[in-house]
Amino acid sequence: MPTTDHRDLIAGFTATGRNHPYLAFTVNSLCNLDCVFCKPRCMTDYGHKDRPLTAADYAAIAAEAGAWQVKKAHCSGGEPTIRADILDVIAGLADGLGVGAAIGMTSHGNLRRGLSVEQFQQAGLTYLNVSLHSLHPERSAEIMGGGDPRQARDTIDEALARGLKVKINCVLQRTYLDDAFAVAALAKDLPIAVRLIELQNIGPAQALFGAEFIAEAEIRERLQDWFAGAGEVSREGLGVRSPGRYLKPEGWAGSIGFISNSSCATCSDANRIKVTPSGVARPCILHNRDILLKPHLAAGTLPDAFAHLFRAMLERNSNDAWQGFHYVDYDLRWDRMERPEGAPVRSLLPIVQTGLTVSSCARRPAPGKGQ
Repeated sequence: MPTTDHRDLIAGFTATGRNHPYLAFTVNSLCNLDCVFCKPRCMTDYGHKDRPLTAADYAAIAAEAGAWQVKKAHCSGGEPTIRADILDVIAGLADGLGVGAAIGMTSHGNLRRGLSVEQFQQAGLTYLNVSLHSLHPERSAEIMGGGDPRQARDTIDEALARGLKVKINCVLQRTYLDDAFAVAALAKDLPIAVRLIELQNIGPAQALFGAEFIAEAEIRERLQDWFAGAGEVSREGLGVRSPGRYLKPEGWAGSIGFISNSSCATCSDANRIKVTPSGVARPCILHNRDILLKPHLAAGTLPDAFAHLFRAMLERNSNDAWQGFHYVDYDLRWDRMERPEGAPVRSLLPIVQTGLTVSSCARRPAPGKGQ
């Protein structure tokens, strides 16, 4: 349990006005699809290079996080549903964080045989993010290297019928722009949040970026008829942390938002503690404050690990490189991605690398330190 000093850290974070930290677990690096902008099997660290955390480990981490007033945990991958023990992982997180916690998962929606939305809900899942980039089976297969969007739609419909909150993640590519708009149009009739995600110039997507990148500003221009007179939906109501605006066109059941880490990247309300499959916790991309959780699990010193994580997130506000904008130039999901060494601060990348300027994001309030 947190000591008096640790409770001071919790109070210090609360005083910043930022959303309380949540746990974002990458539960595996394996995927049975092969999206063109991800291509996990091309990554040097693909597969289980180190022994991953067990369901019991996740339960213990969540129990300690609950003592630090953490009330949200999210699982992603890879594709988390191909973990044989994924239901146990979800149940451990739900039990650890306790009543009222938000437990979520990102999946491509093609659940492996033997799994159902009902089972995930019974295990404790409260919301589901589905990666869906086209409703057309052939074009979807071109983008995702397999899978069936009709099965993903069935998963979405079942989740909604069972009362789960549902968000759809759709990566924007110029070649498949009409497909993205068709996915976004699902929000006309369904109470979902469709997040249109800018392609990032990292990893395998670098080969596509020049031809396929399309910025949020252009999408807004193309969809101006939808957004004219649209009302804004609060992030609290949607259960999201990203700083983009979520708009609900008049008469629609759902909303559309943007994740624009290439044209308008911001960490004004960053509160994610990323945990890799083998238990490396990463509180901030601008600080090299990674910490190995397995030794703390073994020694029973998880309170010290969480003190480190909270302190690292608080001290981010004194980081000279942090000005509210950043570019994610390397992937923090897995275990063997190269991390900068020798310096405590990750230098800010020049904005001009994308040909964009901070002024292009002026419609969003510039975050001040302490947010």
